[in-house]
Amino acid sequence: MTTLGTLARMMRDLGALLTLGHPLLEALGRVRLRARGPEARLLQVLEEHVRGGDSLARALQDCPVPQALKRAVQVGEEAGDLPRALQQTADLLESTEWRHLGVRSALAYPRFVVAAGLATGLALALILPTFFGGLARLDQDLPLATRMAMGLGQWLSSPVVGILMVTGMLGIDALLAGRWGLDSWRMRLPILGAWLRRQETVTCLEWLDYLLTRGLPLDEALRICAGASSSPAFARELERLAGEVAQGSTLAEATSLRIFPGTASWLLTQAESREFPPGVLARMARTLQREVDLTANRGLALVEPLALLAVGAVLGFLVLAWFLPLYQLIGVLA
Repeated sequence: MTTLGTLARMMRDLGALLTLGHPLLEALGRVRLRARGPEARLLQVLEEHVRGGDSLARALQDCPVPQALKRAVQVGEEAGDLPRALQQTADLLESTEWRHLGVRSALAYPRFVVAAGLATGLALALILPTFFGGLARLDQDLPLATRMAMGLGQWLSSPVVGILMVTGMLGIDALLAGRWGLDSWRMRLPILGAWLRRQETVTCLEWLDYLLTRGLPLDEALRICAGASSSPAFARELERLAGEVAQGSTLAEATSLRIFPGTASWLLTQAESREFPPGVLARMARTLQREVDLTANRGLALVEPLALLAVGAVLGFLVLAWFLPLYQLIGVLA
């Protein structure tokens, strides 16, 4: 599937050419001349459909693009404002991709710390038995730190412990990345889950503002927002909320509204009571995004010093465990 950024650039170029007065078929041809790879093939398919008499929205239905993009273009065509709809859709796609990349970037450092922790544990399993093996032959009582380091080396050198360490670290990495069906568990984590939920809420609010302004019913708009979500767990919760709304429930009455943070839930109910004025949800999204960015920056600022403290504590313990018996032996010889 073509990336969201590539689709956004394509929609923006098409919108600009249509605004300048070029017919849709000519605009598709001009954009295709600049495209490469999957983007060029996609534009060629769209061009063939439009040449056959299809609208752009109809041509997109058979293409491997997100459902949110297909519906956004369709509502723009139905409103008779396709150039502006393409520009707005491009903004939404770029914002969504930027947010997805921001999540992966923010989680990259914690995942690196997990991998470094695994590598450190395996290295200690290889080094400690050799490092402290000679001290065990000293004819004297070894300090507590040295005995602890020797016991730790023997424990880490066990194959069962090594397998458990690798499995545990891979599981933690999969949980942080939301792989192996662990996305729903990731969304329940105390700090990370709340941050991810806010990120998904921002994306949902931006798409909702566009779709509701174009006249879509709230339940259908929520289902489209579910398709734009990067979290399968959040998308399922949005589908449940859309189902409640389709059955006649208001947002204030819907039990599934708890998927949004408290402030966002309250503001959504207030906006619903005023029939969602245009631009209100987008302003809510920008405000929430600033809070999300601030939370991410604070969290990442804490991870690095904590990791350095952990590494320093391990190295300090090993140095102490190694030099204490040597210092003790020198005292006996003196």
